[in-house]
Amino acid sequence: MVFHTGEFSAPELVLPDGELVKMGSLAVGDDPFWGDGIGPDLRGLLRGYTGLRGCLGIVTKMAIKTLPFQPEPLVPTGLSPNTGLKLPEKRVKWINYQLPNKEAQVKAMYEIGKAEIAGAVTKVPLFWRAIAKAECKEEFWELWGKESEETIKNFFIVRVLLIGYTSEEQMKYDENVLNDIMKELGGIPRPTKPTDESWIKNADSAGMWLMCGSYVSVDYVIETLSQATVHGEYYAELKKKYTPPLMPDYGDPGWFQSFELGHQGYSEFLIYWDQDEDTTGVDHFYLETSKMNIRERFYTSLLGPHQPLYLTGPKYGPNYHEWLLKIKDEFDPLWVCHPPVPLAHDEFVERAEWMKPLKDWETPKKFPMPQWK
Repeated sequence: MVFHTGEFSAPELVLPDGELVKMGSLAVGDDPFWGDGIGPDLRGLLRGYTGLRGCLGIVTKMAIKTLPFQPEPLVPTGLSPNTGLKLPEKRVKWINYQLPNKEAQVKAMYEIGKAEIAGAVTKVPLFWRAIAKAECKEEFWELWGKESEETIKNFFIVRVLLIGYTSEEQMKYDENVLNDIMKELGGIPRPTKPTDESWIKNADSAGMWLMCGSYVSVDYVIETLSQATVHGEYYAELKKKYTPPLMPDYGDPGWFQSFELGHQGYSEFLIYWDQDEDTTGVDHFYLETSKMNIRERFYTSLLGPHQPLYLTGPKYGPNYHEWLLKIKDEFDPLWVCHPPVPLAHDEFVERAEWMKPLKDWETPKKFPMPQWK
């Protein structure tokens, strides 16, 4: 059994004109071991959620980094809907730490990344704890009703997944390093179930629908860790205007975590509502979060190519939208590859009747939509 780290390197890219582009060490040989050096590196283009999506070409080959996984099997445990995988704690272990404040919480993520330990480092919403404990919808609301804005403000948990990739000795070393980091920051370890419910085996999907019957991630963003850790606070403030129909969550700022040893951050904001009620506010909240991201200069990814590019462009950097179109015209001057991306937002709005009266932007005439067949 192997474990995929999430890293990839040296891919092959087929351009719209059929040209094959080889990157990294694959450009100078048959060994794709190095994506960052020797040959050309265009991964910045490939990673862009808005920039690619099939509109600049198609990746046909890539190399991924894998490491040996621990030899003991992960044993299924529990009864539906509370099922999971029992972890062999000598090689795979979750540890929760309670931190004194958000500053320490974020600092812990940076320090864990610098130490190059842990398979996952995350902060999760407080109501997930109620989900994990509840056996039914009624019990969830009994548990959640005991929380308040005060308990939310004082909930600073860092949840760490340690994996002894190479040996039990590595596991012990990583845990000692982790404990040293947390001790310095005032982190206190809390009891944690030695099971996995979503990272290795998706066994928590039933519980995610428990509270209201409907939920969605209104936005999920991979950007810098400094942005990911504040992104949700703006969502929480805006959400107050749309509660109800959205579920009351006492201002919980959502979920954020560290990626690539602290070099990237991830934030996600989930919303819950009853589909049998008037859901107009759900749609309006979705649109207003996009406007908020533009206003506050947050990168918004869930809308993908449907975001108003000429509004987001100037916020992401000087003339971001103009550079993106120049790159598109260079790689695909005839716009034959996945049209109308990356300018799909106008088409998206035209298909959504409810959005038309809320649209308060226009596509500049100097950037007309390309004509394709």
